Amino acid sequence: MLDFIFYLPTRIIFGSGAIEKTGKEVAELVHKVIIVTGRTSARKMGFLQKVENSCAAAGVTTVLFEEVEPNPSLKTVERGTEVAKKENCQAIIGLGGGSALDAAKAIALLCTNPPPLTQYFGKNKAPHPALPLIAIPTTAGTGSEVTPYAVLTNTEKEPHQKQIIAEDSIFPRKALIDPELTLSLPPDITTDTGIDALSHAVESYTSNRAFTLVEGLAKESITLLSKNLPSIRKNPENLQLRSSILYASLLAGLCIAQTGTILVHGMGYPLTSELGLTHGRANGLLLPWVCQFNLKSAPKKFAQLAQALGERTEHLTIEQAGEKSVEALSRLLDKLGIPKRLSPGLMKEETLKRFSQEMMKNQRKLANNPRLPNLQDIMNIYQKIL
Repeated sequence: MLDFIFYLPTRIIFGSGAIEKTGKEVAELVHKVIIVTGRTSARKMGFLQKVENSCAAAGVTTVLFEEVEPNPSLKTVERGTEVAKKENCQAIIGLGGGSALDAAKAIALLCTNPPPLTQYFGKNKAPHPALPLIAIPTTAGTGSEVTPYAVLTNTEKEPHQKQIIAEDSIFPRKALIDPELTLSLPPDITTDTGIDALSHAVESYTSNRAFTLVEGLAKESITLLSKNLPSIRKNPENLQLRSSILYASLLAGLCIAQTGTILVHGMGYPLTSELGLTHGRANGLLLPWVCQFNLKSAPKKFAQLAQALGERTEHLTIEQAGEKSVEALSRLLDKLGIPKRLSPGLMKEETLKRFSQEMMKNQRKLANNPRLPNLQDIMNIYQKIL
């Protein structure tokens, strides 16, 4: 018997030209919105104007907040909330990559709940539902358009920490997913966000919370990403490739919305917030080593992961096939130009120990991981990337 809960309150509109439908989709909900986006990219590429024009044509009034930085801070969210409240906005449009969508989610939550935002870190802690959110991703990797998570940088703590809000009400009400918006992505961002999506899919597939429906979606995502990410580096303007990668990112987002992530993301956050690595690069460094650590916990699942990554395993034992999954991940990351180690001296021994100790406090990630690590296990994994 199968028993599971799959919750997805998001209407998904996927395809070329989806952005042109923004006004119509928003007008079905409200008549005044704030557009939350980054500082330059959406305007420079013309995406912001498309959203504004579509909303104007549908009779929707728009207010702009173009201050979202990479790894958005609490102060940015607070400023955006002030603008949204002052203008009496009834909903939020998040336009951009993961940072813009995360900030938009947090603004939507803080518009209807008392400050400070820090009290909502964790799962379903807000007393009131967030404002409706419409998500328009411009990168292929975060899957934030279909998840209930907002990852923010808490600059009130030293050192700065990435922390997560998980609220059912910040699931976007609608997601307009347009592969044409990803055509202009430079190679490094395409790679970084693609690896983030791959990590989502692999982590969800191997999570203790995975179930049959999620596993099917995750394997499809892994197969699409492993085939298409190397190709897109040579053919960045190929819309079919862009569409396949964006679709794979969407599938991976659907998966982590149900299962969450495992050690890779938990261990990767401080590499970004403190050492300055991009989120995708941090995940890419850790992914093969975390999978290697987890191998013995579920050899059959890792054998199936190897197949999803394109490996031939029919003449191998389950254990040998599982090892192939780690080898395949390493080869794929090599093709994508992801280094196997941090720059020399970037992470000192005392920093490694502190990161490991912090990871051992992350009960949710530990519980999701298929093999329960101890402090030395975490330190050993970090040691692999030095």
